[in-house]
Amino acid sequence: MASTRTKNRNAFLCMDCKVDTGKTSEYYMLIDKVWYAVCDFERGMLCIDCIETRLGRKLTKKDFTECFLNKLTFGAKSAKLVNRLGRIA
Repeated sequence: MASTRTKNRNAFLCMDCKVDTGKTSEYYMLIDKVWYAVCDFERGMLCIDCIETRLGRKLTKKDFTECFLNKLTFGAKSAKLVNRLGRIA
């Protein structure tokens, strides 16, 4: 039986490549229009590379919601995520 810690970490696994998005500091929220363009369900995680592959383009600042998770001053963020949060289309 999986431990509670393992179950909690599984929630952070990218649905495509299985990388732990929590450990790679790629935890973010997208606007619904962008998320639902590539994913049929509300919950789940995708790393930056996999969401961009599904989307067929790089993410831009406009793709992210205005929530605390996406603030550059909140928590650790990968260099790739920082780049996308500041990237203007």
